[in-house]
Amino acid sequence: EATAPAAASVPSTSGRDLLAQATASIREQGLSADYAGDASGAARPAAQRAAEARYIDDWTRRVEDYGNRVHPAPPALDGQLRIRVVIGRDGQVRRAEVIQSSGHSELDQAALDTVHGAAPYRPFDAGMGELDSLSITRIWRFGEGNDYGVR
Repeated sequence: EATAPAAASVPSTSGRDLLAQATASIREQGLSADYAGDASGAARPAAQRAAEARYIDDWTRRVEDYGNRVHPAPPALDGQLRIRVVIGRDGQVRRAEVIQSSGHSELDQAALDTVHGAAPYRPFDAGMGELDSLSITRIWRFGEGNDYGVR
């Protein structure tokens, strides 16, 4: 797994590319980062945004792996749901909620059980700055073998 280079006073081309990728990923994934006591939405440094994007990627892999092993969906059901998860800087789940149901309570509950069962997640590292919590919104798809498809 690649790591982000140390922040420099003048961003390199690769730094700009990394920022563009992190920004696109954040927009696509419905990610928002909340700071304790800072509701201004101030811009975060590229290195911090990259650290957040890496955290989200790690979280997604962990949830998918855990869900496929421990909470497989019932084979006769398929569907998709939207879930929002808030993770504190200590890696604990602060909130998990289905914000758009799949229409199958079993699938909705399997997603929530997976998020809670795979916790605790790793604490935020120094690269994530003073970030207090991370809110992750994802669409989960069940079907075709009923593997988790977290997007």
